[in-house]
Amino acid sequence: MSMEQELREKAKELLSSGKVKVVIGYGEGSIPIKSTPIFVKTPEQADCLVLNPTCTNNLTVYLPQAVKSGPVAVVAKPCEVKNIVELVKENQIKREDVTVIAVSTPGILNDAALAEFDLLDVKKISWKADGVAVTTSQGDTVIPRDAAFQKKCLSCTAAQPAIADIKIGDWAERAPLQDKFADVEEYEKLSAEEKRAFWAGQFSKCIRCYACRQACPGCYCNECFVDKNGQIWASKDTGAESNWFFHMTRMMHTAGRCTGCGECERACPMGIPLSLMGKKMSLLVKELFGTQPGESMEDAPVFGCYQTNDPDPCPE
Repeated sequence: MSMEQELREKAKELLSSGKVKVVIGYGEGSIPIKSTPIFVKTPEQADCLVLNPTCTNNLTVYLPQAVKSGPVAVVAKPCEVKNIVELVKENQIKREDVTVIAVSTPGILNDAALAEFDLLDVKKISWKADGVAVTTSQGDTVIPRDAAFQKKCLSCTAAQPAIADIKIGDWAERAPLQDKFADVEEYEKLSAEEKRAFWAGQFSKCIRCYACRQACPGCYCNECFVDKNGQIWASKDTGAESNWFFHMTRMMHTAGRCTGCGECERACPMGIPLSLMGKKMSLLVKELFGTQPGESMEDAPVFGCYQTNDPDPCPE
């Protein structure tokens, strides 16, 4: 049985038994190169679920609102299971309200891998042992793994998830194709002035569409600080200073929550390397707090704990 068929069968069981009211998963998009989030509410609709290299969106972003209508199941890849862990720990969702369908996929397609194809001629995209097969009117073309998959997938080890109610796919730990923090190591070679110039150049491209915020499971505030109408914390213009303030504040707010899912960078229409900031922050969190977001249900949220030997004075 394929992973896709197994997913459909599990979804039917969950919906038929009444354990969940909805299964959040992926369905076919309007074109073969894209899948789309779908909300499956009946066993019959479960046959619309798909699982392939185009299943990109991080579906955990929907959970805080979805659970308000009853128990749900969600399809989650390894990095997304980590998001669920953080949402539970920070009381945004209750563990008993979410059935986690953890899927270990070979990897998710990097859109840039399709640059040489006529997208209107693409009929199907599927996994192969050595990468991704793109089917067109000319036949199948296999793109090797290191060129086909997103950066986050190339550094994934598919380690056992901290939480999972249903597991689909091969969860045996695998060697990553890339070092997750290689770009951070290169960044650290820059001087302070060079780092500031780098980000000034990147943030100057920002059009303040807030796609990064909307795609991020860690940005779950009911009202973002930039949307407040009373006390104005940040301007919405696209000037250098206001863009800098927005991105730095958002990064501070997601410190200890960012699991490296890469949705912020994928959603950015201007190509700003936002995941670089997230990875840098996660290294600082590990250094200062000894924890990595999403890896354990036992670790307290970073902003919800303290130690008496912290560098800042702490009352006994």
